[in-house]
Amino acid sequence: MVVENQADGYEAKFIEKIVQMLEGKLSRTHLNIPGYLVGIDNQVNSISSWLHNAPSDVGIMSIWGIGGIGKTTIAKRVFNLNLGSFDAGCFLSDIADTSKESHRVARLQKQLVSEILVGKKRKLPSVEQGIWTIRNAMSGKRVLLVLDDVEENDQVDAILGMQNWFCPGSKIIITTRNQQFIKAHRADKIHMVKVDSLLETESLKLLFWHAFGEEDLPGNYMDLTNRVVACCGGLPLALRVLGLSLSCRSVDVWESTLEILDTIPDNDIHKILEISYNSLKSDLDKNLFLDIACFFVGKDVNLMVKIIHGCGFSPLRGIENLKDRGLLSVDHNKKLRMHQMLQQMGREIIRQKAPDEPGKRCRLWHAEDSFNVLKDNS
Repeated sequence: MVVENQADGYEAKFIEKIVQMLEGKLSRTHLNIPGYLVGIDNQVNSISSWLHNAPSDVGIMSIWGIGGIGKTTIAKRVFNLNLGSFDAGCFLSDIADTSKESHRVARLQKQLVSEILVGKKRKLPSVEQGIWTIRNAMSGKRVLLVLDDVEENDQVDAILGMQNWFCPGSKIIITTRNQQFIKAHRADKIHMVKVDSLLETESLKLLFWHAFGEEDLPGNYMDLTNRVVACCGGLPLALRVLGLSLSCRSVDVWESTLEILDTIPDNDIHKILEISYNSLKSDLDKNLFLDIACFFVGKDVNLMVKIIHGCGFSPLRGIENLKDRGLLSVDHNKKLRMHQMLQQMGREIIRQKAPDEPGKRCRLWHAEDSFNVLKDNS
């Protein structure tokens, strides 16, 4: 590394400049992904090849597939493996959820600027100021940008409009469940990759690992695991969550779980995931899961702990129990993360108790429902 001596003869300033340059090179936060991955190597390698061998213009790729199929995991793996080949990178999570929040654009802009400028905080008084700051931050830099869970047409429009901001050689990857609106937006300009379900052999490996901690299993479980795999339809999320909920359980518990699975319509992933929720032994853990699903996804874990403590409960053990079951994770920024389908499942559990009467539900997470209940009771 060559460092120009612009420190005006002052040794301290010169050292400070070296430190700043090292920080710029080394402050590359890698994203948390599951420790055991199956069936994604070919797609990860293919996408990585596209990142390096695609034309030098600003390329856009769409990774699409149904919920729980592994789109985000693949995108994170690609990001971790290839970030070092770019001058800067940013992974923006849960775009669909964030887009429903107030001040959503400004919050995404701040995160983007912070990560591209390696942690530097910038005040963005307006969306217009944010656009100007982002364009300046990316000037002359090859950037790897990942936008996770894009769902709206205007989001795709915005992404296409951003192409002119990037330095040649930059790449944008988006994940989405809906390929239709991608096709409607200059599909010839967007490289599309579909994520398919796992093969049966891959599904068995994933289930074995989460249920038994290895790729082989006791012979008396073989028929049981085959039946569980058949119910999960090659969906990694379902295999992981069910495997963890059945870990260290007896054959009788597996049989009981399969009796429940046999009553669930094909591919009703919410009902499959609900089995793991119902397997939680403590009502405190169940309530903590529902609290997080309704109010705390994306929030700081310490803030959640403080609020729950204020209600007279200690959630620390419950957090670990939920993490052990694959129902919750905490990212590198100490933010609570839950797969969108798990969050939807938790909220549906509450909604089903009073489908048409929000006022009788134990939790309200939509502002409109809360307002109407307060208005009706005033």
